[in-house]
Amino acid sequence: MNFLYPVYTELTECQDCYKCVRQCPVKAIRVENGHAMIIPEMCIVCGTCVIKCPAKAKRVRSDLQRLPRLLSLKQTVIVSLAPSFVSEFPDCTSEQLVEAIKMLGFTGVSETAIGADLVSARVAEDLCLSAAGKTDQKLFLSSACPVVVEYIKHFMPDFTPFITDRSSPLLAHARFLRETYGDDIGVVFIGPCIAKKRESDIFRQIDLAITFDELRRRFNEEGIQPSKIPSGQSGDTAFIPFRSAKGAFFPIDGGMIKAVKQYHIPDSVHSLAVTGIDEIPSALAGLHNESLEYPLFIELLSCTGGCINGPASSKKRSGAIKHVNVVDYAQSAKDRLDESVVKEKFDLSGTLPAKRVYPGSPDESAIREALRSVGKYTGEDEVNCASCGYDTCREFAKAMLENRAEKTMCVSYMRKLAQKKANGLIQTIPSGVIICDKDLRIIECNKNFARLMGTDIEEMYEAKPGLEGADLTRIADFFRFFEDVLAKNGPDVIEREVRTGKKIYHVTVFAIEKEACAGGVVEDITAPQIQKDRIVNQARKVITKHLSVVQKIAFLMGENAAETESMLNSIINSFSDESEQQ
Repeated sequence: MNFLYPVYTELTECQDCYKCVRQCPVKAIRVENGHAMIIPEMCIVCGTCVIKCPAKAKRVRSDLQRLPRLLSLKQTVIVSLAPSFVSEFPDCTSEQLVEAIKMLGFTGVSETAIGADLVSARVAEDLCLSAAGKTDQKLFLSSACPVVVEYIKHFMPDFTPFITDRSSPLLAHARFLRETYGDDIGVVFIGPCIAKKRESDIFRQIDLAITFDELRRRFNEEGIQPSKIPSGQSGDTAFIPFRSAKGAFFPIDGGMIKAVKQYHIPDSVHSLAVTGIDEIPSALAGLHNESLEYPLFIELLSCTGGCINGPASSKKRSGAIKHVNVVDYAQSAKDRLDESVVKEKFDLSGTLPAKRVYPGSPDESAIREALRSVGKYTGEDEVNCASCGYDTCREFAKAMLENRAEKTMCVSYMRKLAQKKANGLIQTIPSGVIICDKDLRIIECNKNFARLMGTDIEEMYEAKPGLEGADLTRIADFFRFFEDVLAKNGPDVIEREVRTGKKIYHVTVFAIEKEACAGGVVEDITAPQIQKDRIVNQARKVITKHLSVVQKIAFLMGENAAETESMLNSIINSFSDESEQQ
């Protein structure tokens, strides 16, 4: 476990279902000893595994334990509050929420959307330059979402040059706050995005990043209910240093485009919003900067529907209602920041760095060898069932070669392996073994069962090993025991002795799956060796059953009890010695 990374696996909770592998858009999961763990070098911190894990084994690192120390060390600590707060806390006003946050020890609360406005103004400048022909760049990919930035840099690197060299709204806002209030302040982000924790790990301007879930936890610990705080209680509950403009649209799809357009971009600039990390590859497929006649700005967000549906956002409310909440709040804001603020040359450059190294693609011979190790010898064997979490068997083979996957993840391989082991066990058992379905059709049996049932059945077995599909009622007189065990309210196990001609069979029938499948073990107890074994077993049963009673009345029987036990033990030893000699 890597508790230092924003996302980690609680190993004791992992149920080996591989759902996180299936859902992870970049397969940043390594399975070791049956447990699925995050690969930090590949993870883009999208939070998909956190949302999808049915056992809640994927956890988000909590930074609350670091908060008290920051508040004690810094005289001024300001919260950068994500614009999706309006959809996350709809039951209170912004003034009530600000006051509640300040009650936790913060100096003040400022809107991250101010950073979004600053970034929007700079992106508008970039698009204007492109439209005027002053730059060769026509394709512009938004850098607002840190998840998307890492995704493109690591998995679609050909598009890296087209990511706008503008910092995320959070980083822009943190720099703005330090320029405004001094570099010695503390800045804590609060929002629905866990990738902001990675930003806070990388950029010194951001001290901490906590989620809305963590904020609620602190409210509960302190007994604070924002909706119960009287408006205007302190007389100083407004956002500092001022309210944001249309940057408040950022947490919904198309919100950045709305904000950028407030800064007068030419009509020739085209724009497109794409949300959902899985939609990005198809949106960018075949797109080339050189083929564009006019500038194209693409707003890319990892979360479907925008940040309002981030991994640390509330899942109890309708996405549509969240969208409406943001729109209503943003529409009440002014169109642009004051010109004096926009003209100040804050440092708005820089995106998350990409210094990770990935293993090269394995060659074909290595892939074929990996496939053979899980029983995939031909193309027909590659069923591509995706139960392992990978879309194809070849992708699974590559993951094994990169130590991200284990052979036991392949369901078809494990099924075949289990069948081989079961078949081997059935065939080597000296007794007759049979398995049948609810219609009393044989699923499988061993050769010893066929031999016990007679020459004709043995010949049938030679022609068709296993006798799959044969009617048990035509083969064995004791088929009624299987009927009883398979019945809904029938016994789970039946043990009987059945006489057939000169032979006596000891038959044990048991339910494998009630009303669906049953198994049976048949022994010919008239066979000499079986007779000896049964005498031994019966003697042992007599000793076990009666020894306690014998001991209680030993004083009445004297040495007779010891003689009885000695006699039975001599029978056991006699037959046991004969068996070993044979």
